[in-house]
Amino acid sequence: MRLLLVVLFASMVSCSYRIKSPVRMSYTMADTVSFKVSDRKDVVDSVILESENAVLHKSDFTSLVKIPASELNPGNNIISLSLKLKKGKRVVRKKDLFIVSDIIPDKHKVEVITTLPHDTSAFVQGLVMHKGFLYESTGLKGRSRLRIIDPETGKCIKDRRTDPELFNEAIAFLNDTLYMITWKDSVIMTFDKDLNELGEKPFASEGWGMFSHNDTLYFSNGTNEIIKFDPYTNKFTDTLRVVNEEGPVNYINEMEWVNGLIWANIYGLDNIVVIDPYSAKVIAVIQTEKLINRSKYPEAGVMNGIAYDKEKKRVFLTGKNWPFIKVISSDFAD
Repeated sequence: MRLLLVVLFASMVSCSYRIKSPVRMSYTMADTVSFKVSDRKDVVDSVILESENAVLHKSDFTSLVKIPASELNPGNNIISLSLKLKKGKRVVRKKDLFIVSDIIPDKHKVEVITTLPHDTSAFVQGLVMHKGFLYESTGLKGRSRLRIIDPETGKCIKDRRTDPELFNEAIAFLNDTLYMITWKDSVIMTFDKDLNELGEKPFASEGWGMFSHNDTLYFSNGTNEIIKFDPYTNKFTDTLRVVNEEGPVNYINEMEWVNGLIWANIYGLDNIVVIDPYSAKVIAVIQTEKLINRSKYPEAGVMNGIAYDKEKKRVFLTGKNWPFIKVISSDFAD
């Protein structure tokens, strides 16, 4: 069921000027949002429409203000419509406006190439391919580890215990440096490709999933946000707010950059969502729920682990305490 948010701008307590609510109750990013203003006694000087401190419209009095819904963020927006009166007074009304995606995601099946064995004690938080090897991070305080895995056999080549006081989360490579975020420990750690620790820095966010593209790290925090992080300046630079045709897509977990798109696990679901990295819209769902028989493996946790092998055009998928790693084609199968 589509999420609907009634957007009602309350009538101002005045017989001379009034704001009328938009005709539609919900909007896709392809729609136009309209606001009507009446001024029967010519007391309004100007009209300003703002969203999150960004001015969307500013003009002398007009009875109709139109904005493309694409100028708003996917999901919930706090809209401020203000009237500046000729006597100098400013009247402001704030309400929420909800924007959903105009795309119905395609659904795709997967083609399993092979199955690799996997350590069922591994509470997987992150998976990444680098220079022909799989790197895996596992979580839980006192049990967090980093591992290097042979992608052809599933055999663990190197296993390093990390700080027992930290709860490891996702990992990503920039050049030959491995970055690892933590869940609620407020640090980001770095290692070389042999898992030797290089250092740590403050990280002012909860960490869930992560991947790299160009010189930027992208991480998730359990909401519908994918946040860009510059590890050289230690600053957050931009935020994508992921949305589908029903609303915000929360609980974004492990992620990977695959063929110019973002593949993401959603905590609690076995399917993978495919996200356009520019619009933040979900454009496809990869149906992976049949990769594991949960009746047969009742101890297996959520799917959480996506690694892309660009050279061989394959993707490695696993989960928390899964008994295997599934290798699938990176091309969609009908």
